[in-house]
Amino acid sequence: MPKDAASSQPSWLDRPFLSSFKLTWETGIIVLLLIVAVLTRFYDLGDRVMSHDETTHVYFSWQLYKGNGYQHDPLSHGPLQFHLIALSYFLFGDNDFTARVPVAVFGVLTIWFVWWGFRRYIGRIGALTAAFFFLISPYILYYERYARNESYVALFGLLMLWGMLRYLDTGKTKYLYITTAALALHFTAKETSFIYAAQALLFLGSGSVIHALHVQHNSHVDDHAHEPHDSHAHNHDHDHNHLPVSP
Repeated sequence: MPKDAASSQPSWLDRPFLSSFKLTWETGIIVLLLIVAVLTRFYDLGDRVMSHDETTHVYFSWQLYKGNGYQHDPLSHGPLQFHLIALSYFLFGDNDFTARVPVAVFGVLTIWFVWWGFRRYIGRIGALTAAFFFLISPYILYYERYARNESYVALFGLLMLWGMLRYLDTGKTKYLYITTAALALHFTAKETSFIYAAQALLFLGSGSVIHALHVQHNSHVDDHAHEPHDSHAHNHDHDHNHLPVSP
């Protein structure tokens, strides 16, 4: 009898698979976008011949991978790309495909981050739409399959903007660190970091001025809001002191 009672209890094999996982339309759409992003960024990634710009990056990355060191030259932009490509060579071997793996990975991460980071600012539909546009953009697709710095710049720029917006929303110090890290990594990738830094300063500076003017305006409004009450009270007292006296 105990054996029959035990056998009547449901086995773990009868439990629903991933019963706690709630698959929403939003999750399904972004997963589909990321699958397409991986396919479009990695398919035949090494088949196209290396361009002149790419050779100036992959050759010196190969030298670094071989242990011959690396010397920064501003002509080839920041040092980050050379170290990432050399790491890819170390992990997967040295060929045209692996030379472009870092930019492809950053491209997929950028599409994911556009959706994840900016839902609160442009809405969930807006974030999915933005991720879709990043996915199908011929310009972005080209540079996310091309051993240059643009793929890194795109992610670092978005991360910096997100960090600034989150700090302005919450005032938490950790977002300052994220913003600083994103900008610092951008400086290691390409000289466009100076432009992005200037844009960030203009944005934050303009925001500070507008905020200060708004506070000053509210202060004046509050001051004027109290004046009529004081004036009315003064006039009331004045009238009371000059009431006619009955004979």
